[in-house]
Amino acid sequence: MQLSPFSRMRPPSSLDRAEQTPRRDESLLRKLAGGAFVAGSGLAALTSAPAQAQVQIQQPQPGTLYLSDFFESNGPGDIPHGEIVYRSARQLGFEGEVVRSEVPENPLTRKSRRLDSHLDQRQFSPEEMRQFLSDYSMQCVAGQTQSATQDLRKFLDEGAHHSAINLSRGCSPAQAAEAIYARISPAFSAGDPVASGLAGRRLAKIAPGLDSKVEELTSSDPAVRGPARLHLQQKLVDLVDEAVRTHPTVHQAQDDYESVVAQLAERKVSVVVAAANSGEVLDHFAADADGARVQVSPDFWRNRLASDSVVTVGATRMRDGQRQVTEYTNYDSGIDFYADGDAYVDHDHPEKLVNYGTSFAAPRLGAVLADTHEKQPDWTNAQVEAFVADQLAARQLDLKGHSPASALDSARAGQYLKK
Repeated sequence: MQLSPFSRMRPPSSLDRAEQTPRRDESLLRKLAGGAFVAGSGLAALTSAPAQAQVQIQQPQPGTLYLSDFFESNGPGDIPHGEIVYRSARQLGFEGEVVRSEVPENPLTRKSRRLDSHLDQRQFSPEEMRQFLSDYSMQCVAGQTQSATQDLRKFLDEGAHHSAINLSRGCSPAQAAEAIYARISPAFSAGDPVASGLAGRRLAKIAPGLDSKVEELTSSDPAVRGPARLHLQQKLVDLVDEAVRTHPTVHQAQDDYESVVAQLAERKVSVVVAAANSGEVLDHFAADADGARVQVSPDFWRNRLASDSVVTVGATRMRDGQRQVTEYTNYDSGIDFYADGDAYVDHDHPEKLVNYGTSFAAPRLGAVLADTHEKQPDWTNAQVEAFVADQLAARQLDLKGHSPASALDSARAGQYLKK
């Protein structure tokens, strides 16, 4: 699945199918202009979301790692996102039971993944466009939250206990804004004429709804286009933020999610959530706006599945002999742990970086939590997390502006899992 950085971990779906192709040295705009964009990171996952797998758990075992993810292949040679998540846990040394469950769809996720078709086939007044973008943002966040709640409740009803559940997906305001912006940004750069043309037509529809003029946005004069693009970006960010922050459907979905997370905690089941990979979105915005930067709220980065009741995981990578928080990890003050986000999980080519992202950091932390729940059945979730932080992790020092948290030591964690 060849997707652009905007395609990784963006709404309406997986927090990642977020990551299927290393994007190291390619600029976002070049990739988008080249037609690589398919859908949001999360968007990608639901764009081709398979039918939900029916998972029957006969006798739930302590120490199980439950994976709610995307396991259907997109074609020959493709390793599904969920398979990479699974292999990431196994690579660390986890030998316990793993239960896989295909991410369930619902009416809101279906609506959110139809962003392109509705955008391309309809005509909008400025007010209708604002409502359309607001609805999309709400559907992305609420739909993903409802989907996660459905899977968590299934695991709860089937008796999960003393285990961990991994959710390498979700949606944040950053992802929603990023997914919308990805539809129009190729219009700002010279590239594939087909991609630029499509983006230009979309820009002509979206710009009036964000109180912007196409001729200013595409001006050759930096003194005109820079402020115009910053204005459009700020309008977009503010619209998405308001939709997510105020819509009652989002609030209800969040309440339902928190309720089932609390019930799982009583069973000593930790819910682990990937932080998301939108950490570079404002840099991409600024590149288009000649260096000017939008203002965002602190919750702009928060994957709405990454609440205070779950364990949120960011990603690290070795660089220049130091372990650093990756540039793509969301700037979320609620991150509880970091773990290695690089997925060297190709059995035939172990030196090949198959993928990277918070999606693959999370199951490594989840594997250790699941194993500890089995070894220490009397411990609460908080005690299990404290043990891992104290004994199997170290304070991450090279943060690059990210929130302080403990970083899982892969070597120590691997040895621990083998005991």
